[in-house]
Amino acid sequence: MVDVTPFEEYCEFGGDRVYLLLAIARAKENEGTAGDAAPTLRRVVEEAADLARTAAELEHAADRFDERFRLYLTANARDALKATFELRRSMDDWLEGRIHGDEGVRPKFRRVDREFLSTLQSDACRDGTNFVFDLDDATAADRDALVDDLRGHTGVALARETPNGFHVVTDPFDYTDFTTGVDYELKTDGLIFVSYLDG
Repeated sequence: MVDVTPFEEYCEFGGDRVYLLLAIARAKENEGTAGDAAPTLRRVVEEAADLARTAAELEHAADRFDERFRLYLTANARDALKATFELRRSMDDWLEGRIHGDEGVRPKFRRVDREFLSTLQSDACRDGTNFVFDLDDATAADRDALVDDLRGHTGVALARETPNGFHVVTDPFDYTDFTTGVDYELKTDGLIFVSYLDG
């Protein structure tokens, strides 16, 4: 059973705000799986009370595959209403293309549910601006040093251990003048590692 307790407090639901939980089978962790063929499963989470159930659903769904999955949460909420309008605009384009003989759009009509999830996950539909500082090959001391440096610039919302290091999630700030001795990759609309799904 996946422990999602830290995320129940982290997530801010309300109005049209939702989050996405993603189960991703990364090619580099699954020998014989090509990057473009690695399965990804996504579910919408509408409120904090649904996090554990949705994580369990993804864990169950991942069991049917041979690959090992990682579970992630979007660092920023998504705007479901905006995603609906974005999808409607896309569908109008598909219809126009179909009317004019574009056979390439035909499969999109058979997978509207997946198209909605892709739209919801897009940068255009985020409803938040939290940053994810991704520390690979880092120690707990590196994480602590980064958190200390960040606290002089912004609020730190969450720090999470990952298989290769840590994710540190912060409130938005002007990072152009931020300096630290810790190596990191900054993701302005990233995913937060939750757990492995080991079935």
